[in-house]
Amino acid sequence: MIDEVYRNSFKEVYEILENTENELLEKIPTKFMNFIKENMNGNYKTNIQPDVDIDKQLLLKETEAVLSLIYRSYWATDKEKQEFAIKDQQEFIKKEEKKKEQYHGKDIYQVFEERKNINKIAIDNNLMVIKKENFIKKFFKKIFNIFKR
Repeated sequence: MIDEVYRNSFKEVYEILENTENELLEKIPTKFMNFIKENMNGNYKTNIQPDVDIDKQLLLKETEAVLSLIYRSYWATDKEKQEFAIKDQQEFIKKEEKKKEQYHGKDIYQVFEERKNINKIAIDNNLMVIKKENFIKKFFKKIFNIFKR
């Protein structure tokens, strides 16, 4: 089931695409367009104004994400796609360097083992010890309690 926010954003995307040139619409696969149509919230009232530039309109952040996906996947030129790929690679390298700094060169499996041990210690510390008395001791205790009264 698709979240209501995404269903609303699909409605905004659909209205924006209704006001888009046919040349650009033809580049979008019909499966994708059908997915948007089937999953949009038909009751949602958007604030899309066809006569105002899209960058000056208030859109849901999910709508912006879907539109950027459409641009990146279907409308971008080959040169732009290469630039996106280079940018993605640079971002990936930055994130990996951050991870290396965070773990100070530790082996990732060592980090997992440390976390596992910490969790095991926490669980061991939180367990209650329950002493079980054998049947004979319980029986004699009850008898003594009866006589104490």
